[in-house]
Amino acid sequence: MKVLKWAAALIAAVMLAFTQIYAPLSAYAAQSGSDAESGVLYARASSREAYFCTSADLSAAIFAVPYTYCVEIIYEEGEWYRAKYAEDSGIYRAVYGYVLKSDFEVLDETPPAVYLHKSVSVTFSQDSGGNLPAIDDITVTAAFYGPYYSGATGYSYVLCNGSFGYIMGANEDYPLIVTDDDDQPPEEQEEDEPSGSGAIVAAVVIGVIAVLAVGLVAASSRKPHRKRPEDPFGS
Repeated sequence: MKVLKWAAALIAAVMLAFTQIYAPLSAYAAQSGSDAESGVLYARASSREAYFCTSADLSAAIFAVPYTYCVEIIYEEGEWYRAKYAEDSGIYRAVYGYVLKSDFEVLDETPPAVYLHKSVSVTFSQDSGGNLPAIDDITVTAAFYGPYYSGATGYSYVLCNGSFGYIMGANEDYPLIVTDDDDQPPEEQEEDEPSGSGAIVAAVVIGVIAVLAVGLVAASSRKPHRKRPEDPFGS
């Protein structure tokens, strides 16, 4: 009976270990595949001149997608992507247009930040033009989409009070998105990924322990072989 109890406890421990080993791996696999299953594909601006255009023509550029930030790819059209930038959230509104494939890097998974969320202040001033009283300056908040250059003059494309337009000054002051792939050398990236062979080894070890436990249970359940008593009459 003691052997049976010990074997049952061992099997329970093996099953618990199996769950603890495979649960994290399953969760990681589910997370890694979630972006692909959702069908959403992002491309990251690989330069500071990755322009967002209203049509598939650079002459229709309206702003440069902030460097290291993304557009959502809708479909491909020759050397262009039909793309979306920003979401209908807060002070932002989604805009749809085209970007050159050569200016963007397609990502395998969703980055830590897809779009740049940056507000800027726009101040309206009124000159009285004489002795007439003028109202004070009015400052409103606008959503910054990206910089735009016309020759040597820089502008910022913004959404302000429901209207898109430009304000003076190209705003290049924003945090860059650095991913794990950017931080780590290739050999370290490979070490961080879960190893399929490691999972196989763990499964084999657990299987061997389980087989041993079953063997112990089977052995303990056998009836001991009794020695046949000697015939007292010598027959």
